[in-house]
Amino acid sequence: MEKKVEHPFVSCSISAPPKSGKTYLACTFPEPIKLYSFEHGAKFVVEKCFPGKKIDIQEFKLPIIDSDSPAPYAEKIWEEFQKQFKEDAYSGKYQTLIVDTATHLWAVLRQAITEAKNRKRLTEVEYALPNLKMGSIYTHAYEAGVNFVVINYLRDKYVKGENTGELELNGWSQTEGLVDVVIEMKRETKGGRTQMTALIKDNRFDRDQNGKSFIDTSYDELMLVLGV
Repeated sequence: MEKKVEHPFVSCSISAPPKSGKTYLACTFPEPIKLYSFEHGAKFVVEKCFPGKKIDIQEFKLPIIDSDSPAPYAEKIWEEFQKQFKEDAYSGKYQTLIVDTATHLWAVLRQAITEAKNRKRLTEVEYALPNLKMGSIYTHAYEAGVNFVVINYLRDKYVKGENTGELELNGWSQTEGLVDVVIEMKRETKGGRTQMTALIKDNRFDRDQNGKSFIDTSYDELMLVLGV
C-alpha cells in the first residue's frame, strides 16, 4: 500500500471569477474539511464532485436586501461564524477550514461593525477594528495548526477612475500578504473542452514556481510542485 505523504499545514488564497473552479480546488485539500458557505454553489460542488469525502458544510444565509435601509443582520452572522470557526479550529476535528467566499465574509464583518456603531458607513480611520477582527481568523487557523483556504472573487482594477483591464482581489486587502500560497484561477475552453487553469501568483516555499500555471490541478499536485 502506498504510504500517504503528510504535509505541514498551509494557508492559501484562491481567487477567480464565478464558476472558475475555486471551490473545487479548495475541496481537494486534506479531509476532514469544514466549509463555511456564504453562497449556494458550494454545496452543489461538494455533493457532485466529492461524495465520499468528509466535508462538513455550515451555511450562512445572507438576506435579500432591496432597500436603502435594511434591517440589521450582519452582527448575528459574524458572531455565529467567529464563534464556530474558533471552536472548529481548536477542536482537532478538522485538517482543513475553508471560507467560501471570504469576499462575502469581509462584507458581513464591515456591515456588522457599521451596525454596532449605528452608522450607514465606516470612515477610513474606523477600519482598524474590522482589519483586526478579520486578521484574527487567520491567526486562529495558524495557531491551531490547520490548513486554511480563503476563496475570493476577482473584480476589475481601476486606477484614478480608469479601468486598467486587469483584475484584482475582491475582498480584504491584506489577504494575500498573510497566506502561504496565492492562487488565481480562470476558466478556459480549448478544443471544445473546458479547463480550469490555476496560476501560482505568489508563495512562501519556492519563488521559482511563481507565475506558473496548472490545468485542473489539486492540493497534492500543488504541494508536490512547491516542495511542501
